[in-house]
Amino acid sequence: MARRTRPVDTDPEGRPVRRALTRDYIVATALAVLDRDGVDGLSMRKLATELGVNPMAVYHHLPNKAALFDGVVEAVFSEFLAEDDLELRTGTWRDHLTAHLRRLRDVLRRHPNVLPVLATRPAHAPAMMEFGDRVIGLLSGSGFTEHDLLVIISSLRTYTIGQVLNEAAHPVGGAAPRAEDIAALMRRYPNLSKALDGGHDPDAQYALTVQCMLDGFENRMRKSGMDQADTGVAAGTRSARS
Repeated sequence: MARRTRPVDTDPEGRPVRRALTRDYIVATALAVLDRDGVDGLSMRKLATELGVNPMAVYHHLPNKAALFDGVVEAVFSEFLAEDDLELRTGTWRDHLTAHLRRLRDVLRRHPNVLPVLATRPAHAPAMMEFGDRVIGLLSGSGFTEHDLLVIISSLRTYTIGQVLNEAAHPVGGAAPRAEDIAALMRRYPNLSKALDGGHDPDAQYALTVQCMLDGFENRMRKSGMDQADTGVAAGTRSARS
């Protein structure tokens, strides 16, 4: 099997120019390998072969595979941030979050093989933290506390990753059952079959679930406001009696 050579750029006259081996370039190459071969197809040695360098050259920039995967998470969320125009939008806080989640889902669908990494790596990548900080600042006048907004953002992001993972990722252990086998199985479950008569639309399901989650957060905010108002009235009544 022929050894892969390190990718090259060309100068204005078309002459090959080898790229500098930087952390960003290594991470971008790792993301491309993950998109092509999946998590099981990426190792530090395979990545070095893809780059056309000695593995120690990779370790000079990224000390281990965990650091590499953290870099991949950063790269995917940086891709999202580069395309997101959150500050330029008008509308309600729900409009902002719905548009943001749609954009995030689009980016995640481009990288289905990376979803297991995104779902399990700690959420301390600078791009993830930048997004959270940006959204909390933008929605600070929505009536939610900063902590409420953090819970909302984390919950919606986690659901989005999980939904795309369920929709787009390759099944663990091999291919899914054939359609005719599934149809035969479904005949044993009439209620479930009836529920599925209208077909399955992942886009519609995702949109409905997000709106239901936002309804729940909004109702909780309103109830909290009413409870605080009732507490204030009760306190004022006790004060007047005393």
